[in-house]
Amino acid sequence: MKSKKQVGQLHEYARDLQNTPIIELFSADPNRVSDFTFEAAGLFLDVSKNRLNKQTLSSLLELVDKCHVKEKIADLFNGVHVNVTEDRPALHVALRASSDTESWVPKNFIAEAEESKLRLKSLVDAMRSGEKCNDDGERFSDVVMIGVGGSNLGPKLAIEALREEETSAINIHFLDHLDGEKFRNLVSSLPPHKTLFVVASKSFGTSETLRNYESARDWLKSRLIEKTSLKNHFIAITANGAKAKAAGINEGNILKIPDWVGGRYSVWSAMGIPIALKYGYRVYEDFLSGAALLDHHFRTAPLEKNLPVILGMVGIWNTNFLQSSSLAIIPYEHRLSSLPMYLQQLEMESNGKSLSLDGAAIDYHSAPVTWGASGTDAQHSFCQLLHQGTHQIPVDFILALKAPLGYEKHQDMIVANCLAQSRALMLGNERENNIENHKKLRGDRPSSIIYMDKLHPKTLGALISLYEHKTFVQSTVWNINPFDQWGVELGKAFASSIINDIDSETSCNQNDPSTAAIISRYKALKTGRCT
Repeated sequence: MKSKKQVGQLHEYARDLQNTPIIELFSADPNRVSDFTFEAAGLFLDVSKNRLNKQTLSSLLELVDKCHVKEKIADLFNGVHVNVTEDRPALHVALRASSDTESWVPKNFIAEAEESKLRLKSLVDAMRSGEKCNDDGERFSDVVMIGVGGSNLGPKLAIEALREEETSAINIHFLDHLDGEKFRNLVSSLPPHKTLFVVASKSFGTSETLRNYESARDWLKSRLIEKTSLKNHFIAITANGAKAKAAGINEGNILKIPDWVGGRYSVWSAMGIPIALKYGYRVYEDFLSGAALLDHHFRTAPLEKNLPVILGMVGIWNTNFLQSSSLAIIPYEHRLSSLPMYLQQLEMESNGKSLSLDGAAIDYHSAPVTWGASGTDAQHSFCQLLHQGTHQIPVDFILALKAPLGYEKHQDMIVANCLAQSRALMLGNERENNIENHKKLRGDRPSSIIYMDKLHPKTLGALISLYEHKTFVQSTVWNINPFDQWGVELGKAFASSIINDIDSETSCNQNDPSTAAIISRYKALKTGRCT
C-alpha cells in the first residue's frame, strides 16, 4: 500500500476502535444504517455491522484516492494492459457492453465481443429449435460441459441460481474433474445419440479437460452406430481454434473466447452457453446486462457511494488493520450454494499474491482465505466457530428477500435466520446476566449483508460483477496483479513432469524423495508388483 501516512492513520483508528462494541457505533450515529447502506443495479450493501465509523470509512476512501483507483478503473475499461506480467488487457467488461449504449470500451473489443455473441446466439437458437440435431433428426436432450476452474464454476453457478427461469427441456451436466467413477455414473444415464459435449478450455491444453474429452469420445465411439457422426456431438469453446480443430472438433462447432478474457471471468463469454441453452438467449442477455449495470456504476459512481469500492475497502480494513485472515461467504439462498466456491477462485486466484507490480515482496497481507457454504448448512456446522472461536472471521451474508414461487413460508424462516446470525455475531450475549461461562458469546464479530429484492438474471449478473470489481479495487490498493496465476501454472508444469515419470519405465530422478517414493509405489501397483 503506497500511502504510509494514510496507512499509519488507519492503524491508529483500528487501535482506537478495537475495544468499542459495534452496537455502540449505532448509538453514536442515529443515521448509521442509511449512512452505511449503499445501492446499485438492484443490490443493497449494508456494512453497518462492521467495526468502523464515518471517520474510518473516510480515511479508507482517502487511501483509495492515494492509490489512484479511479485512474486504474479507467485503465481497466479503456483496454490498457493491466495484466502486466502477460502484457495484455483484462476486458471481460467488454463482453457485457453494448455498442449502442457504451463508448468507454474500445470499439474493436466490443466488435469482437459482438461477433462472438452472434455466433453463440445462432448456435443456441439452432439447438433449442431443433435445427441443429443428431443424424436422426432428433434434438439433443443432454449437454455435458467439460471443463475445470473458471470454465465450469461460473456456468454451474448460473445454472443453479436461475432455475426459476427454465424454458428448455435440455438437461445440463458438468464434468469438472478427473474422477473416473463420476464420469461413469454421469454417462450411464445419458442417451449417447442425443448427448452433446461442450469442451471448454481457453488454451485447449488443459490436461484434465482433454483427458475427459478423450473419455467422452471413447464412450460415444463404443455406442454410436454411425461413427462418422461423432464430430457432430462436440462443441469447443477456446481461444486456440487451431488446436481444437486438430483434436477433432469441427470448425463450425468451435466458439471463440477472446485472448483478453481470463478463465475466471469467462462466464460472460461463450463459456456461458449452458445458461443460454437452458434458459434461452434472452435470459443470458439479461444476465450480461445486470453485470453491465454494475459496470456502469463502478465506472461512474463517486467513491463514497461506489459499491465495489466500499465492499473492497471494508475487506481491506478487516484484513490489514483488524488482522482477519479469512472471509466467510454465506448465501441464505440455496440457489446460490455454489457462490462461495466461485468466489474462492475469483478472490484467491486473483489476489493470492506476495509480490507487487514492480516485483518486490509486499510486507502486508493480500487476499484472505475465502470460503463458505449456504446459510442453512453453515449455521448448523461452522457458524459455531464464527460465534465462539478464537478467530475473528468477517462474514458476507447474501440474501434474496423474495421467495421462489410457492415457498413464502420457508422464506420467512430464511430471512429470519440470516438476520439472526448477523445480529448474534454483532451482539453476542455477554452483557446478559446469569449466563454460564461456556454459553457466553463475546459478539463484536463483523459482517456485511448484500441483499436484493429478488434473485433473477440481472441481479445475479450484478452480484458477480460486484465481486469482480471489489477484487480489482483491492488488488489496486495492494499494488498487485489480479489477472495472472503463476502458482497454478507451476502446478501444471510439475504435473506434466510427473505424468512423464509415471509413463516412463525408469525414474527421471528429478523429484523430491517423498514424491519419488509415492510415484514408485503407484507404478508398482499399476504393474501388479505391489499388493
